[in-house]
Amino acid sequence: MQSHSAIDPAAALQRTHEWFEVNSGWAPPDEYTLIDWGLEGIGRAPDDCLVAEYGVCRHGLVSWQVVLDDLEDYDATAVRARAER
Repeated sequence: MQSHSAIDPAAALQRTHEWFEVNSGWAPPDEYTLIDWGLEGIGRAPDDCLVAEYGVCRHGLVSWQVVLDDLEDYDATAVRARAER
């Protein structure tokens, strides 16, 4: 398991979204898998590399936990913006 701390997390998240655009057939893990991984302090990147729970793989992709947390934050921001209209 590798974690590349020298990689900018925002850049790695962007790289991961770019990876999604050219790779099909992926699906996020279910919540129970994420919980199991979290209890072990590990995660997987979308390319299936083993990483730290909030890590970046050797290919520069963030873990699924990072992707899903970012989407949750995005959704929450969108809901607040609609409520303020």
